[in-house]
Amino acid sequence: MPSPISLLILLSVLMLGCTQDGMKVAPEQLKEETTGNDTIPLYRLGDWGTIEQFVKANEGKVVVIDIWSTYCAPCMKEFPRLVALQKNHGDKIACASFNINYAGLPDQTPETDIEFIEPFLEKHGNSVDHIISTITDEKIYAMLDIYAIPAVLIYNSQGILTDKILDENAYESTVYPRISEMLGNPTPSGESDDT
Repeated sequence: MPSPISLLILLSVLMLGCTQDGMKVAPEQLKEETTGNDTIPLYRLGDWGTIEQFVKANEGKVVVIDIWSTYCAPCMKEFPRLVALQKNHGDKIACASFNINYAGLPDQTPETDIEFIEPFLEKHGNSVDHIISTITDEKIYAMLDIYAIPAVLIYNSQGILTDKILDENAYESTVYPRISEMLGNPTPSGESDDT
């Protein structure tokens, strides 16, 4: 039987506009896309340690981590803004998405929802690192002390978490202005200022 905390978190997520269309089992291997001579993974499975390694590997850059789920309509609406941010400021920032569809339900594995996640990621390409969580959403919420998604974490160039943003309009209202401030760029948006 689920714990009361699990039920409260699930109810909170559903009330925030994140809905589940049903689960189907479709385990798959690492999906790759070919660009030029390099094969770049479309996504990979990982835990929060994978994100910590990503942050460390990108020391010297501002790092943006977008925590999302395909069950969350606001998450999917905001997602293209993460991709645009990386595209427009890629030499100064590093962006990654961290999918938390996995809830640890009976008959569910981290791979269960790949059939829902993969088409969405294919649509948006692999310009950012996509990690599908192998630990449950409940553990992520508790570990990061967040209560809802979409959630955006911003790390400074020294790898220190400076911002934790829980807002369904996070990019326009907070992320773009904050990134511009951190980069010393007067353009407060995801758009490039060299048009």
